[in-house]
Amino acid sequence: MEQAENLMGRTENLLSFPFDYADGLEPVPEFAELRRDAPVVRVRLPSGDTAWLVTRNADVRRVLAGSSFSRARATRGSGPRINRTTTLPDSILAADPPEHSRLRRLIAPALTVRRAEAMRRDIAILADGLLAELAGQDRPADLVAHFTRPLPLAVICDLLGTPRVDGDRLDAWNSAMRSVTALTNAEVTAAVDEMTGYLTGLIAAKRSHPADDMLSVLIAARDEGDRLSEGELISFCIVLLSGGYGTTSNRLAGLIHLLLQQPERYELLCREPASIPGAVEELLRYAQATVGANLRVATEDVVLSGVTVKEGDAVIALTASANHDERVHPEPEVLDLTRHVSSHLAFGHGVHFCVGAQLARVQLQEALAALVGRFPALHAAGPADWTSGQVTRAPRSLPVGW
Repeated sequence: MEQAENLMGRTENLLSFPFDYADGLEPVPEFAELRRDAPVVRVRLPSGDTAWLVTRNADVRRVLAGSSFSRARATRGSGPRINRTTTLPDSILAADPPEHSRLRRLIAPALTVRRAEAMRRDIAILADGLLAELAGQDRPADLVAHFTRPLPLAVICDLLGTPRVDGDRLDAWNSAMRSVTALTNAEVTAAVDEMTGYLTGLIAAKRSHPADDMLSVLIAARDEGDRLSEGELISFCIVLLSGGYGTTSNRLAGLIHLLLQQPERYELLCREPASIPGAVEELLRYAQATVGANLRVATEDVVLSGVTVKEGDAVIALTASANHDERVHPEPEVLDLTRHVSSHLAFGHGVHFCVGAQLARVQLQEALAALVGRFPALHAAGPADWTSGQVTRAPRSLPVGW
């Protein structure tokens, strides 16, 4: 391990990150090699900055849960960056406690397990309605366009209070914000500025005519209790749209792709729909969809797998690699829908654990239940078209027949 670290740690031999990935959601071979030979290794980012890449489960958990690593220091000032694009310094994703705790307390009541379960019936009805419309389409049909994108988009628009008719614009902005190399820095910045302008106008309209939605509640927290700054309010909206819609949409498309890739997987869920919740957890563990991660900066010297990360160094903790760590998940490269997954890191870990995890789970479960119930003969009708140059891997289109 020390030899591998010395080899890859020399400036002239730094690995470039993100790596070049093949289409699909199968295990990334470079991750397995690094977990074995160099679990903490320096890499060069598109910005030109360097960071420590952390790949083992225990180390990833320590980085994500420990107070020794700061998100705020990776988003404010002139610190290291993945790209030199517009950041959201007021975002909950960019905050450390106690600021993060204050922001999370405002949003958590709207995204509790109980609230997510209360939404389950409406999500099931929405999923069934979309599939009923899909049944009338010519075959092959694109499942992304007709199902995996409109379902979570409608859910988050209704929850937040964003008009569904603006879905195409929101989708384009969300895609731009996930770019690593797909767009130029100027294009990403322009998309963030456009989205900020749109949300500023929407907030003004909601101030005049409040409704029973999350955005109106957040505006009240800003205007009445002065618990949110204007920047925090806008950043909240961007994070909720990006995480609540973009991540769930990508995951749903990816999970269905994995099921159809080997038809016996989909057939198992058709025969045993009660196994869907457990299968979703295994699919989330297996799918190496998020091939990057948010930067963090060490606030003190920390030793990870024998490597000293110095105070001020940037760190990338790869949850996708941690979910395939052989020390935690036996035969991690095998997708076993009957596997009991005790824990995985698909929703993160520590204070930044995804606040909407349960709502995402409900959507994934109800989407698959509706799909196997209405289309037991669903099958891939051609190769998927994949996103590229983004921090996530996901089907951009998914042609299917039934």
